[in-house]
Amino acid sequence: MGDDTNFDPTGEKKARKKATMGGAIACGIFNTVLGVALGFLILSLSAPPEYKPKPDAKTGKIPPPPATLFYWAGTPGGDYRSKEAQLLVDKPGSVTISDLELNAWAAATFKGAPSRPKPVAKAAPPKGTSTSDVDKAKAEAKAVEADLQSFGVNAGTPNFHIFKDPAAPADAPLSFQIALPMTVDIAGDSIETVYQARGTFVAGPAGPEFKPYVSYLGNARIPGPLAGTMFHSLFAKFAASEEGKKYADAWAKLASANVQEGALVLAGK
Repeated sequence: MGDDTNFDPTGEKKARKKATMGGAIACGIFNTVLGVALGFLILSLSAPPEYKPKPDAKTGKIPPPPATLFYWAGTPGGDYRSKEAQLLVDKPGSVTISDLELNAWAAATFKGAPSRPKPVAKAAPPKGTSTSDVDKAKAEAKAVEADLQSFGVNAGTPNFHIFKDPAAPADAPLSFQIALPMTVDIAGDSIETVYQARGTFVAGPAGPEFKPYVSYLGNARIPGPLAGTMFHSLFAKFAASEEGKKYADAWAKLASANVQEGALVLAGK
């Protein structure tokens, strides 16, 4: 009788086959996760198209923004100081602040970190100079290390804008947008991107809370569970500063924050 190649009394072949299949599945899952992570990184390091509308020549009205991804930056203007003084008293009452005034306040309050200088490339050795492969490899390794050490995220000035977002949910007729331009320094290159969150305000234990319905880092949409975490992480440094604590104390005295056309209405308790 010939050998039966399928005969496996010890189960060794079956175990090998199962291990091979398990390895293939694990490898597939790893490649999928890696692909998603790389895709998110590439999208996050690319700035979304900026919407710069022009008023209609006849009506003077500004056309609505596109339904697809965009970044509509607000502009500074007006004198915010009297509104700020109202907020910082014991009983602030009702204060209406335009997004122009918010941007003027942000420009005066936040100072973006300067971009890191790019690593200076070393001049090539003169012709005829002999360099061993070992020395050359060491030099290349040091150059790579210097590039990696230059990685950093430099935040710019926060930006505020109030507008009707066509992608907003039905219960948010007007959206409050908070944006944070960033410069990411990596491998000797500076890449401009922007974080933006659009949402409304809800009641919270320490005053009104900003609740984003959508958040983006560059062109990458941030998943719902991470949106709030990223928002608080990005602004945690300012919140922990003396300046931030002063505004946090004033904010805790508010009963509500409501968005209206072009302005944020804050009401004291």
